[in-house]
Amino acid sequence: MSVELSREEILQVLQRRGFANVDRRPRQYAESWQRGGQLVNVKTHDSDPLVVHPRHEGHLAMLQSLSGVHAGQRPYCHNSQFTGFPKRFHTGRTKVHYGIDFGFASVAALDAFLDVLLSGSAATGRVAFDAEALHFLNQFMAPDNPQLHYWLPRYRETLATVREALERGSPEDLFERVWKSRDNAVSNAGRGRMGHDEADRNRDRLCQLLKDIAADGSPSAYAGAIERFTQWRDQGHISNVYRLLVARAFAAIHPEPYHTTVDAEKQERIIPWFVEHTGFVPPSGNWAARAEALSAHLQASGEFSEPELRNMFPWFVHEHMRDATGKVPFQPGHTPKPAAGKAQGSSITREIEYRHNVIQDRLFEILCARHGQDAVGTERPTGTGGRADALVLLPGSSYALYEIKPAATAADAVRQAMGQLLEYAYRRGGLQPVSLHVVSDAPLDDLTAEYLVRLKSDFALPIEYLQVTVEDCATRVEASLELLEESV
Repeated sequence: MSVELSREEILQVLQRRGFANVDRRPRQYAESWQRGGQLVNVKTHDSDPLVVHPRHEGHLAMLQSLSGVHAGQRPYCHNSQFTGFPKRFHTGRTKVHYGIDFGFASVAALDAFLDVLLSGSAATGRVAFDAEALHFLNQFMAPDNPQLHYWLPRYRETLATVREALERGSPEDLFERVWKSRDNAVSNAGRGRMGHDEADRNRDRLCQLLKDIAADGSPSAYAGAIERFTQWRDQGHISNVYRLLVARAFAAIHPEPYHTTVDAEKQERIIPWFVEHTGFVPPSGNWAARAEALSAHLQASGEFSEPELRNMFPWFVHEHMRDATGKVPFQPGHTPKPAAGKAQGSSITREIEYRHNVIQDRLFEILCARHGQDAVGTERPTGTGGRADALVLLPGSSYALYEIKPAATAADAVRQAMGQLLEYAYRRGGLQPVSLHVVSDAPLDDLTAEYLVRLKSDFALPIEYLQVTVEDCATRVEASLELLEESV
């Protein structure tokens, strides 16, 4: 039997390979060593001393196949001092850091192991957003991104509810939110949803699965959950293997490693984008293994201040991906937003009108009257990272693009709208619409009308101007202000 490398011998190799101790103070059970974006923990004893991030589970078979390398505890080892690693429930009522531990028969074995770890972009810290990725990121983080206003607060609320239920040891309290709700703010189950009667018949099974997921959120546990669903289907308990719901459960209970694009097919569509534009090196494996790796890759970029934002970004990218026909997917519809609100100053609260929202409501009505409700959508992805204020799907699958700019004059509105219209239309991946429309409450004056005619005649730019006055929706504004007064 060969003699394993001691922790001291492992530390010598790590230092030779450029790793540095990053502990702020001495620790009793483990030390953290880092090179670039690759962090490992080293136990303070000689039994399988090197512990790597659980995202490397997707490469476990390859790592174990290296001569002189063996994995230790299965599936994971746990310690509160494995800093920098995610947490999971183990034997106690609170989550604890975990990783995958290894031992080595020789220095050559350890060097070969480190070569594999350092070969991926997420391990080396070479997470670099190119110009396209940075543009998408800036659009995602823009204050007017509706996802930050209407999705993010609900997502945070769901995660808080899940966390509280787990902390009091009651995962069964999550039954309705995880297995039955159509949209629980982690994701929309859509057609992958389980019928309520079917869920209720299997309540005990599904509640037990929630407990098991809370105890083990690893990719191998995800594979086990899918296997359970397969057995239940084969035994006649359920009608389908609800993969999306299982992935949504993992993403709700373990948001640290899993993002919100829980549909495996959709995740496969966006992975090439992240490979091309951020240097992501995807591992093999199931949805969970690849989702965990992508989340770790995005976290290593340092671009996200909150894990919730990191988890939402892949879905933002998905919305702008073109489908098999080469088109940005279009969905009709409109969600009205407040026509008025309150602004809190240093000493007073004043009423404000959201002219953009009022104009958008009226524009939607006008366009539906002209083209039909199934052809008009608002706040729709453009394929460039931006969102169109309004889109009309025309015969032949072409688009008419509308950008709203409340302004004092038509000249101001055109100036403000032009950059976004051109970007959404003609930037790589853009809509290539047949017409561009500036929409404002300002009347069109002769000089601005002449300017637009020249843009069309001299530059073949298909641009139009549409005035939609706020007065058209004055009743709605007044009603909104009355509701605000009543709520104070």
